[in-house]
Amino acid sequence: MTFLGGYRANPLDTDELLAFFESLNHVDRVELLRLGAAWKALDEPAHEEAWASVRAVGVRDGLATEIDEIRERAMAWASHGDDGMPYAFGDNEMWAQLKNEAAGAVVDIALGIALGDRLDEQTRETLLAARVGTDETSS
Repeated sequence: MTFLGGYRANPLDTDELLAFFESLNHVDRVELLRLGAAWKALDEPAHEEAWASVRAVGVRDGLATEIDEIRERAMAWASHGDDGMPYAFGDNEMWAQLKNEAAGAVVDIALGIALGDRLDEQTRETLLAARVGTDETSS
């Protein structure tokens, strides 16, 4: 495995995925509310099926560890992250709650981007559903 700056390189890290994670440092309260609401509105059976597909791709392509790393990175953003914007709101508890509510959407979007063409169209569409209407880098 290749190491960059002390970290093992993740073959799923693409320019699009890195741009998505960078864009999270610039979301505002309204966007967090929208992401959380869009994720909660997903059809639960379709979402469960999409996640079964993600796990199957991980096994098939030997990417289970890399998928877990991306999921952990998204969850880390939701729990603390590297962002300068939130503390401008003055209500850190509110900001933390909004990020927590958007965490599922962030995980799904990150994996939809990272796995790209490895996923069937319906699975990718389900994972990226909360992204619709945001500042997309590409689809």
